[in-house]
Amino acid sequence: MPVDREKLSELKERYDRAVKLMEEDAKSDPEAEPFRSHYAARDILLEVRGNLEKMISQDIEEEAKLIYKALLGFIYKNLGQIYIYVEEITTGRKYLQDCIDLLEDLNTNPDAVIPLVGSLNQLGILQSNCGENEDAKESFRKAEKIYNDFNATTNVEPLTTINDLFATKEEIESGAGRIMLEKIHTLTLYNMAKVLCTLGESDASRLYCHNTLKRELQFSDYDHIDWALNAATLSQCFLHPGMLKNARHHLAAATFIMEKFEGQMLKPEMSEDETSAQLETFKHRMADVSRCWAKYGLFILSHSKERLMEDKETSDGAEIQNLSLTDLTFPLDLDHFENKITDQPVLMFEDAKEVYLFVLGHLNRAKEYYTPDNLASEYSKIIMDLSSMLKYLAFFEENEDDQCKLYKKQADHLEDLSELLNPTYYLIICREVWYELGITYMTMLDIKLDKLKTNDRPSPHALNKVNTLCDKGINNFGKFLESFPKIDETTNDEDMQLILYAYFHLGRLYYKKITPDKKMQYFNLDNSLKNYQLFISGSTQRDFLAKNLKGEIGCCREMVKLLPMKLAQIQAVINSSS
Repeated sequence: MPVDREKLSELKERYDRAVKLMEEDAKSDPEAEPFRSHYAARDILLEVRGNLEKMISQDIEEEAKLIYKALLGFIYKNLGQIYIYVEEITTGRKYLQDCIDLLEDLNTNPDAVIPLVGSLNQLGILQSNCGENEDAKESFRKAEKIYNDFNATTNVEPLTTINDLFATKEEIESGAGRIMLEKIHTLTLYNMAKVLCTLGESDASRLYCHNTLKRELQFSDYDHIDWALNAATLSQCFLHPGMLKNARHHLAAATFIMEKFEGQMLKPEMSEDETSAQLETFKHRMADVSRCWAKYGLFILSHSKERLMEDKETSDGAEIQNLSLTDLTFPLDLDHFENKITDQPVLMFEDAKEVYLFVLGHLNRAKEYYTPDNLASEYSKIIMDLSSMLKYLAFFEENEDDQCKLYKKQADHLEDLSELLNPTYYLIICREVWYELGITYMTMLDIKLDKLKTNDRPSPHALNKVNTLCDKGINNFGKFLESFPKIDETTNDEDMQLILYAYFHLGRLYYKKITPDKKMQYFNLDNSLKNYQLFISGSTQRDFLAKNLKGEIGCCREMVKLLPMKLAQIQAVINSSS
């Protein structure tokens, strides 16, 4: 029996009605019945499914059976999507699997490849959403293999939708099937990237993400802003010693696409509100790309410092051998953007300063959108990045006075941020700011103390500067500690480690204060002892922290032995003079 064209025509009318219900009528469904049109479409497709299953069971020619199977595959896939949409997940999964089982042996058939790969994609997404990531990985792997096998074995264009199976060759849009298959394959790669990331397979995930973006460019199938944001986000996954070139390339591509879009985003037919909204979106996402550039520059300086501190060549790139021979570039002319900043670690202050100035420009651009008035938390993160940049830049500065100026600039930014934020609403950020301020003032103190060692008769101004830095450090570490309602066994390890370091630094800051007043000396040394004792008590109560703080614990124990003797000596002097 040949293909029953009259019966197919009836099925096509029913199918078209179902599609209209899903794509058009569903938009006006009442809130009380959000799935009404989808339920109606489901009932129609169930009827079509029954008819096709009967037709396949009949004694018919093989060619007709293949066409009916392809049609049924599309119906199974659509039913699977509908059931998932109306939150009947188990039934939806069953229909997607029915499509896969039906068409798996027809993976090189142009009539069957699109519903087959599409169902594997949908099943993989469902599995991923249910936490079945290994199963999802396998579904996407199958979809990828079918795509590759189809391309390797046939030059026939795949059919795009069920309607193509009803149409004559003249009615089928040339090239549409190939475009549809390529879009579905891009979706496969995108979803595979997400699953691999969840599974911790970072190298493979990065590669799939890149290939997704590259294919979107190749087929001009992308939204400019979304593509740029995805490329910039992916760049952060390349912030590793041997992958800076890849990180910079992806950021350059993001900037290239954004600037290209800027020149064409406003249309004459746009209303004033539409124009304003488009400009706001562009400004927002350009700020996000700039923040990613800032993270790139920050990583260069931090990594450069680590290399110099280690005083040896590191095995850059050893961890990413799987990607070392892979082309991770886009077919774009990006030299203009890439040449603005290095992709290598820096050695000298002037090179570090170039990175700093480049990042500063991007941070200033980000602050144009993320302002303290409307987005204080994000603005704070930008200031913290600026603070970190100044701290790393100071590392490369050899002149002690200029070093202090950079730390002073860092402290000024943090002090401004501290005054801006209300701890009631931004406590976590305030804690970070107070702690970083304490560290900054302590670093400046060390520089000043080193200079005092070379001067037999330090000036009163120099001594006063030392005490001022001690007081500022004490004040900020004090605020940090006071921000915790209680410090006990319920305090998490991460917070407790910072709390212990705060005690340690406070002990040192009180000890370094300079005063001829014996009572003040006693006060300062007593506070130093108390903080060292708090450090020892807290660190020895947790094995995890004790292992990480062996050096500090040893130092504190020495001070706890020494300070009581010094306090006794001072007390004796005080008593003798009273």
